[in-house]
Amino acid sequence: MKTHRKIPTINDDLDIGLLLRIAWQSMLPTLVFFAVAILSVVLYLRFTAPVYQSAAVVQVGHDVRAHTIMEVGTTLYESNLFQEIELMRSPVYLGKSLGKLPLDVSYFLKGSVLSEELYLSSPFTVAYAIRDPLILATPITLSFLDNFRVYYEYTLGGQIHGAEISLLDSVVTPHVAMKIAVRDYSAIMMQQNEQKNSYYLVLNQADEVVRNYSGAIKIAVENDQAKTVSIILRDRNPKKAADIVNTMAEDFIRNDEERKRESANSVLEFVDDQLAKVYDRLYDLENELQAFRKAHRLGEEYVTKLLPDPLNRAVQLEEEVMRLDLELEILDKVERDVVNIPDLNVYRLFAFLAASESKGSLASVLDQLQSLLLTREQLLFTVTASSAAVQRIDYQIGIQRKLLVESIGSVRENLKGRRSGLKVRQRKYEGEMDGGPGESAFDQREFMRLSRIYQVNESFYNTLVDKKATFSVQKASYVSGNKVLQNAQVAAAPIFPDKKMAFLFGLTAALAASLALIIGKYLLYNTVNRAEDILRYVDVPMLGVVPKYKKDIPNSQLLVDKNPKSMISEAFRAIRANLDFITQSDESKVMSFTSTISGEGKTFIAINLGGIIAMSGKKVVILDLDMRKPKIHVGFDVDNDHGMSTLLIGRDNVMDVLRKSVIDNLDFITAGPIPPNPSELIMNGMMDEAIKELKTMYDLIIIDNPPAGIVTDGILNMQRADYPIYVVRAGYSKKPYLESLIKLKEDSNIPKLAVILNGLETGGTAYGYGYGYGYGYGYGYGYGYGYGYGYYEEDKEKGKWQWLSRLLKGRYE
Repeated sequence: MKTHRKIPTINDDLDIGLLLRIAWQSMLPTLVFFAVAILSVVLYLRFTAPVYQSAAVVQVGHDVRAHTIMEVGTTLYESNLFQEIELMRSPVYLGKSLGKLPLDVSYFLKGSVLSEELYLSSPFTVAYAIRDPLILATPITLSFLDNFRVYYEYTLGGQIHGAEISLLDSVVTPHVAMKIAVRDYSAIMMQQNEQKNSYYLVLNQADEVVRNYSGAIKIAVENDQAKTVSIILRDRNPKKAADIVNTMAEDFIRNDEERKRESANSVLEFVDDQLAKVYDRLYDLENELQAFRKAHRLGEEYVTKLLPDPLNRAVQLEEEVMRLDLELEILDKVERDVVNIPDLNVYRLFAFLAASESKGSLASVLDQLQSLLLTREQLLFTVTASSAAVQRIDYQIGIQRKLLVESIGSVRENLKGRRSGLKVRQRKYEGEMDGGPGESAFDQREFMRLSRIYQVNESFYNTLVDKKATFSVQKASYVSGNKVLQNAQVAAAPIFPDKKMAFLFGLTAALAASLALIIGKYLLYNTVNRAEDILRYVDVPMLGVVPKYKKDIPNSQLLVDKNPKSMISEAFRAIRANLDFITQSDESKVMSFTSTISGEGKTFIAINLGGIIAMSGKKVVILDLDMRKPKIHVGFDVDNDHGMSTLLIGRDNVMDVLRKSVIDNLDFITAGPIPPNPSELIMNGMMDEAIKELKTMYDLIIIDNPPAGIVTDGILNMQRADYPIYVVRAGYSKKPYLESLIKLKEDSNIPKLAVILNGLETGGTAYGYGYGYGYGYGYGYGYGYGYGYGYYEEDKEKGKWQWLSRLLKGRYE
């Protein structure tokens, strides 16, 4: 025996026709989705303030013109790409750039939806003096009454401040004093009177302006190899965005020149100080040598004669010692700055170390210290000095300072060791020198000592003069290697919101919602459409298929006598023929109808199948045992005063309740008055007696039972029937309803149960292959559904487009 297949909770069939029908019937919500999407995008674009983007590109480099003019090497601090970026990001740098622009007052034109900032285009200006900082960032509305009068108003601390004043006077309040100057009165009147817009202004705090733009300005490496940096700003005013970016780019060039010249000045001050000291020593030594010559009556030729090789070597060593002394003095100055100056200028330190051999040993430590100082500067713009973030940076800076001091100490010890070694060698050469002929050894050594000291200081002085000349040339001829490769332009179109992307997103969302709706309906579509939907899950014989009928029919629902040659009549004849396969006995038979719920057409099938059988010469009677919702009396347009209920309680006999129809050999018994206990009436012995009596009078007894999915009244009649028939309506009955059919067959032990598929859509397929009728029918009927019967005229469609029309007119609910 074939087992029943589990009925899925979602539609697991691949039915392209069904999918297309669902898509067509979802056309209205799909159009609504697209209309809502387009309307939403339009409203979004209307109520969203446009944002414009401006960008400039600068190149980081160095260019000291003296390099090529005088062929001297650079001794100034060279730019580091990432340090330059951090410098541009610093609030101090940004504050200087923003301070050059008119950002202290923001003028606005307030429209019906959005406000427009009038940067450099305001028809009026104000000069002001802050009397109370609370006024900052507070909107001040101005209403110009005429050429000479204006009304101002602002709200502060819950109190409204406002008054009408003359434009010749100043606005003086407890919070601010302002003088208003009108530049274009006609533009003001046009906005106020014709377009109903108003003006207001906001006085800005400098720190707040910097804070706002600090997060908005993006500075990033454009090309690491080319050392290019992009400066990008997005703002609601395109002109202001371009001005801010261009000002920052120009300041980037200007600040680089100023910073390098400041470094050169620091070095020149140090060199001048050293020159003054060496000059004083030279002056004293020269006087001492002259005095020595006079005292010992020595001529100029004595100097040349008394310069042996040991003396020359001693002089060279003394020069090296003096050079190391200069290195040690530079290190001492750098160490003092590191220890004693809180706001350390690392560029100044680099300038001191530029010509020092210690630069390489300390450069990496100085770079890290500079990075930490820049980070601390940025943090102080957003948090206080007592915050945990600043304290962590301070701790790291302290560690870096200590590391720098230790590095300086290590370099100093190394230099001192070298100096000691030079002094030892110098004393050795001095010991090798003897006195000249005719002179005492003491006079010779003393004169050589003075000469050697003078020559060394003279050489050192000349070296310092060369250094000063080099730095002076570099300072005078320095041109920043940083270049502006691309100036920011005033954006013609906003970068946000992007109209194309907004519409694309809206249409995509509408399409996705439409597809989700269609796919969701398709997956949740669990309605029986064809016989295959039944036979796939239930092992029952398909007795026949009745097409959907759309022409007007009488209230009796009896069609076979009105249209005996119609396709629907042929369908009932096919069912009549198939009944012989269930039983071939000539005895009187009982045919019992039920369904899962009301509205699936069991009464319609019972009446018309009874009529087609009666038209073949068989005597047929129809019993209405759906005593909770009786319908047979409505179908035959008679009263319901007597019927099965009065028969089963013994009030009437069979002959009293029998009624004739318009078709010969077709009689019926209505349900009668609705009883309080229909189940008990059906189960009592009177029902068996009535069936027994009717069998003597009729060839076929048709019982119209209540729906088996709602009540159990008809189960006994289905069990006693020779033809137990279960009606399923295409496009109406749900697939889970088939569970009732399975339960009725197996649990109620009705092995001969057969199915009739009612209401198949015109042009549909009965068993998965072509099975079409020119007509169909449809009606509403049922428990809780009312008594409304709806029959619709269906035009006969012919031609090559008939298949499309049938597809588009399909219904699935």
